[in-house]
Amino acid sequence: MLASACDKNADKKAAIPAAPASEVSLSSQWPPEPEIDLRAESAINAFDINNIPLTDKDIGEFPFFMPPQGYKYVTLTLSTLDENISLKESDRTLYPIGRDRLYMAEGKTLKAALYNEKLKKTPERDFLLIHRHYEDAITAAGGIMVYSEKVKMDETYGTLAPEEYQLMPESIRHPRRVYVIHTQNAELWFEIDCGGGAGCLFNITQKSKI
Repeated sequence: MLASACDKNADKKAAIPAAPASEVSLSSQWPPEPEIDLRAESAINAFDINNIPLTDKDIGEFPFFMPPQGYKYVTLTLSTLDENISLKESDRTLYPIGRDRLYMAEGKTLKAALYNEKLKKTPERDFLLIHRHYEDAITAAGGIMVYSEKVKMDETYGTLAPEEYQLMPESIRHPRRVYVIHTQNAELWFEIDCGGGAGCLFNITQKSKI
C-alpha cells in the first residue's frame, strides 16, 4: 500500500531494501494518544482550514511523501512497518497548533517512526536533514507550517496530557513541526517529531472534507 507513495519534491530514489522480519528494540515506546477530555473541548479544533490556500499540485497517493534517502517508515519498536498497528483507515489524532490549542483530525492515518536500516537508528545529526526533507517536499506541494515549537505538555495538552507526558522532562522534547496541505477534497496533516530516544516520529492524517 505504501509502496505507491511518491516524493514530489525530489528525484525518485532507489527503493529501500526490505528490512528483516526480526524485531529491533528501539530506545523508547510511543506515548499513548491523549484521551479526549470534553472539559477542554474549547481548545480543540480552534482552526479554520479555509485560512490555508488551496493547492493545485498533484501530490499523489497516501502517504504522499517518502522518507529521506536511507530511511523507511517502520512501526515503533520494530524494523518493519506493521500496517495493522501503524496504518488506520479511520483514526483520531491531536495535532498541536499552539501552546494551548489542539486540532483533532479524523481520517486515514499513518503513525510511524523513521528508521535507517544501515545504522539501525535515527542519529541526532540527521534531525535537521529530516526536517528539511519534509519541509521542502510539503511546502513545494502547497503546504503551510502551522506549528514549530516545543510542546509543553501541561500548556498544550492541559488536562488531556496523560501521566507519561506530564512526567517527561521538557529538555528532551524537541520542536514538533506540524504542516497542513489544503486540497480540494481533503485536509492533509503532517507532524514530524524528532526528539528523545525514539529518533524521529512521523504522523499523517488525511481528513476528508466531504
